[in-house]
Parts: sequence; structure tokens; C-alpha cells
Amino acid sequence: MNYINKYELIKAISTNEGEYLDHKQLISTVDRNQILKKINKTNPELVKFDKFYITEEPVEEKNWILLKRNEKKKIIRLTEKIKKSLNLDKVINKLIEYKSLYPNVPAIYNYLGIAYERTNQTKKYYDTLIETVEKFPDYLFGKISLSEYYLNTGKYKKISKVLDNKFEITQHFPMKTNVFHISAVRGFYYVTGRYFVHLGKIERAYKSYFLLSDLDPDHQTTAILGKEIMAHEFHELKKTFYRQKRW
Repeated sequence: MNYINKYELIKAISTNEGEYLDHKQLISTVDRNQILKKINKTNPELVKFDKFYITEEPVEEKNWILLKRNEKKKIIRLTEKIKKSLNLDKVINKLIEYKSLYPNVPAIYNYLGIAYERTNQTKKYYDTLIETVEKFPDYLFGKISLSEYYLNTGKYKKISKVLDNKFEITQHFPMKTNVFHISAVRGFYYVTGRYFVHLGKIERAYKSYFLLSDLDPDHQTTAILGKEIMAHEFHELKKTFYRQKRW
């Protein structure tokens, strides 16, 4: 089913002449309430998981809290070098040391995985992702990172197992909290939204997009998901024309 008006989509395709479609403009024409009503009708059990709050204040993981302040500062400085791709070999060696010193701090594993990814050490990156999820099954960022890896390598069907078939963020923290950091919310609904596009469950993908767009319509994650939704809509439109042509 196409939620974007097919005539608007055809018009956009014909006037852009091969350039990128303006996904923000086209998706803005979609009836959000129609999609949410359909989800609530087909998945009524999800309604109770919908309500949560988003904060930009630091939300520290319990083992991270136990680290001494100066150690936290040193690790954070390493993450800044990762972002800037500075001396990554030294950063990796230092993170390996910290991982040995503090084996129960999942954030260190996460930072190490990112450093491996930046240096194109694919096997070590993947092995670290698996180790993180297995050692810290409740660490949400670990599950988000592994899910994104599977999306980017065409193995998206494995995501349901990674997330234990729980595709609302509150399902991963039952009765513990209803306040989540913006980075966790953005990462979670970015990967679940893309996952639902791959499955063809476009209503659920739209729901993720709406949430990301409300956070920041111009953020990279919002744009990527929006473009993947547009590709799905275009594919569905072509299928419709093909069926009509056959008749």
C-alpha cells in the first residue's frame, strides 16, 4: 500500500529527472493518524509501550558510574579521538587496556567496536559486537550497534533475535524507567525503522520515521530512513503499474 499520494510521487519523479526525491516534502503529505490507527488496530498490544520521555541530560550506565572521574575523562578523550579519526591504533590499544581493567563496563566495549569499524578491521569489529551483546544482554547500545551491522551487511533477518522481537524501546526496560537519552531513542528507532522497511512493514517504518523527524527532521538518521521509505514507496508504485498493465 502506498501512503504517499501516487500522483504526487509520479510528479516528483518526473520533475526531479533522476535527482534525489525530497523525502521530507513527500512524507509530510502522509496522514500520520491513519498509520498510527492502523498499527494500533493490528498491534493493540503495543499501545502500552508507546509512552516514554526523552532527555538530553546524561543517562549513565550503572557500571560506568562506578568509574573514577579521572578515568572517565581519559576514556571520553579517547572517544573524541575516535570521532576525529586521530591516532586510532593507539586509541585501540588503550581501550583494550581499559577493557581488561574494567571488564564490566559495556561502554568501553562499544567504543572499542567503533574504533575497529573506523579502521576497517571488520572481523574484530563484528567479534566485539557479538561479545558486547553476549556479555551485556541488557545494554541497549550493544544491540543497536549489532542490529545496524546486520542492516548494513544484508543480514537484517537476524535483528529479530538480537532485539528478542521487541521493537519498542520501553520493552527493553520493563518497569525500570520511562526516560531515555535522545541518542538511545534515535539509534533504536533508526535501526528498527530500517528493519521494518526491509520486511515491508511500512506502517511500523513510518512510525519510526515520525519519531526521528520529531527529534530532528534534518538529522542523518532521519534522512537515511526517509530515503529508504521513499525507495519502498516507489517500488510499490511500480508494482501497481505492472499489475495494471497486465490487466
